Order: sequence, then C-alpha cells, then structure tokens
Amino acid sequence: MSAYGEFETIMCEERFLVEGLSNMGYQVEVNAQGAALVGYQGDERPERAHLIIRRAHLDSASNDIGFVRGADGRFRALLSEYDRSIGYGDQWLGAVNQHYKESQTMAVAKAKGYVFRGKEVVQTPNGPQIRLQFVVR
Repeated sequence: MSAYGEFETIMCEERFLVEGLSNMGYQVEVNAQGAALVGYQGDERPERAHLIIRRAHLDSASNDIGFVRGADGRFRALLSEYDRSIGYGDQWLGAVNQHYKESQTMAVAKAKGYVFRGKEVVQTPNGPQIRLQFVVR
C-alpha cells in the first residue's frame, strides 16, 4: 500500500481548480463534505478529499488523487508515493497550477471587459509556460 503525502498549493478557488483539471482532461468529482480516497486495490483509504480524480481515470495501478481544502482556504494535494513516481509529482502539480491560473485569468479578464486574442505556449527552463493575450474593448 502506497502512503499518501500532502502537498501545499496556492490554489484556493474551487471553480478554477476544477476547470483547470478538466482542461487537462481529468474528470473531477466534487464532494462538499469530503469523500474517502480509494487505493489501487479498490480499498477505501482513511484520507478524505473535497475534489477527487478517481483512479479509474488515471494509470491502471494508480490510487485516487485528491485535493482537500485546508483551514487557510487553500487546497492541499493528496498524492500517493506511487503516483508521484509515475508522473503526478511536482511537475504535474506545476501544470495543475498553470491551468488553474489560466482559468482564473480568463474569468477576471472577461469580468473586466477584455477580449481574449490568443494563447501562446513558451518553453522555459522550468517547462512550458502559458501566455494569454488580451485586448481592451
């Protein structure tokens, strides 16, 4: 059984986290009260999360991935050792954060009346970075 670890994020708005994960191709289960995560053998784990990517949508040997809201309002990612080792580690969390920020930026820009003109992906030493382009109406 792979142990879960908790990983801090700066993400605090559920809507944008769900949108970001969905834009990455994941089906996200939202549980206002929190629900148990399920391990790779189909066993219910003691860890509970408010947002869950069920293992059926990941690798065949994966555990569920969860996001739980902390007392400070920010989400913490719940990731197993195994899942971190197969690509759901720090780089993956960085991509989740980028998609979160993209969803958040799009919503703020739209609310302020900006018009979306395009998206550019720029390669940086830390991996791909998304740049959004807007114009004033």
